[in-house]
Amino acid sequence: MEAMVFLNVDVGLEDKVMEEVTAIPEVRAAYFTYGPYDIAVRVEVPSLEALKNVVSGRIRRIKGVRSTVTMIVIRSYRRQ
Repeated sequence: MEAMVFLNVDVGLEDKVMEEVTAIPEVRAAYFTYGPYDIAVRVEVPSLEALKNVVSGRIRRIKGVRSTVTMIVIRSYRRQ
């Protein structure tokens, strides 16, 4: 199962949050973004319970993360 997690981060803590979020094994990629969210994170997990544990148990507990929005991917396409 794949999901995108969008983070709002306290000003000045973006690099620290990025460092911590990319240390989480289930995080496959993370991006600094402009727009309504500061960081977008691609997560791969085996189940909804595992997704809950990653988002609520790990990402949301990182100091500087103000809020998250999670979107579960239902289908993806990748270029070879």
